[in-house]
Parts: sequence; C-alpha cells; structure tokens
Amino acid sequence: MIFRNYQEYLDKKETLAQSLKGRYGCIVEFNGFVREYDIKGGKRVPAKGLNVEEVVIEKLKEIRDEAIKKYDLLEVVIFHETGFLEVGERVASIAVFARHRKEAFLALAFIIDEMKKYH
Repeated sequence: MIFRNYQEYLDKKETLAQSLKGRYGCIVEFNGFVREYDIKGGKRVPAKGLNVEEVVIEKLKEIRDEAIKKYDLLEVVIFHETGFLEVGERVASIAVFARHRKEAFLALAFIIDEMKKYH
C-alpha cells in the first residue's frame, strides 16, 4: 500500500498492527527527511531541498510487490511525498511487517536502495 497522505499511512499502519497481531514478529520502520546537503561526486554540497518526480509512486508499487515476494513479508506500507521538498521535510516513511527481523531489515534496505534510484 502506497500513501501520499501521511495521516492515512499512520492510520493504515496502526490498523495492520492490530489485524496482523500474532502473525508478525516485528515491524521495522524507516523515516527519511530532506538533508541540508547532497553527496555529489563523493563530496558534500549544500542543498535547498529535493525535487521528487511523480514516477516514484508507480515505481514504489513495483518495488513493494517485489520486496513482499522476495522476503516473504506479511505487508509493507509506504508513504512518499512528491514535488519540491524543503530541507527538513519528510520524504518517505516505510513500515515492514515480517515474521522475522532478518527478513524485515533486508527488505527495508532493499526498498530504500531501490526507492533512492528515483530521487
């Protein structure tokens, strides 16, 4: 499930935490924010923000589906902003519901790495 509204993401995450109780061994979460710098050519350069194209939403649907299959997850809930985001603004939040922590952490790293290709 991909959300563009943060409160809807939070509500769904809480609903899943209740409805899947007893099936998951962990919920691993990530919250990403716009930094005041970027890394370009291995060097830090000042940034005024981050421009996120709409294509990331469609790509996240594919990435989410792949992660669920690859890591045998119960559910993945993702929130992602688009457009120009200023320093300090939330870019994305991800909640991975898994039976075991190893798969959850591997899946989260996979999702983030794939997502970052579209930033």
